[in-house]
Amino acid sequence: MSRDRSGGNGGRGGLPGGEPLGGAFPGVGDEPGSREPEPGAGESALPAFRAQVPVRLVVNGETWVGDVPASLTLAAFLRERLGLMGTKIGCGEGNCGACSVIVDGELVYSCLVPVAACDGSRVETVEGLARGDRLHPIQEAFIAEDALQCGFCTPGQIMAVKALLDREPHPTREQVVAALSGNLCRCGAYTRIVQAALRAAGALGGAGGGGGVSGAATG
Repeated sequence: MSRDRSGGNGGRGGLPGGEPLGGAFPGVGDEPGSREPEPGAGESALPAFRAQVPVRLVVNGETWVGDVPASLTLAAFLRERLGLMGTKIGCGEGNCGACSVIVDGELVYSCLVPVAACDGSRVETVEGLARGDRLHPIQEAFIAEDALQCGFCTPGQIMAVKALLDREPHPTREQVVAALSGNLCRCGAYTRIVQAALRAAGALGGAGGGGGVSGAATG
């Protein structure tokens, strides 16, 4: 026995009982041009996308003003636009901390932050720590404690220590370990890095931020 697949509407593709589809779903089944467009149809409620955005920020004490791609990360901006190669890109996913810089006093992973989001901000990188040919006490401490091997992660480690000591001049070992927990060292120099941070805290506390090793260490 065959089934009637027409659904009681003569197989016209509508609803049972012959009601056209448009009766239940306005606009469905209508002839092209048979309905007036809704007011505002085709107008997006989202702001128009801008490929370039204006940015003004201060990097290591110097003001930069210009247009940047909306998708450009702070890490790429620092390296490609400003030539500050001390900021490393390790994972590009905010997992390793090699790209750590300080923005308005807060440590950030610059590989995740759009430079457009830093408009009006102050950015500190490892290149901004030394004063002329005199290294910052944190850099001196890393040298004194031999707190690096390949050196790739060192700029990010130094900036993490700088952010910690800016807010906590006399940290405990536990505070240092916690502050550095987001920065990976694939060479495993963690013990010496912690020692360097504590040494720097002592030097800053006693010398008021002075330094004395010639040269520049940016990794």
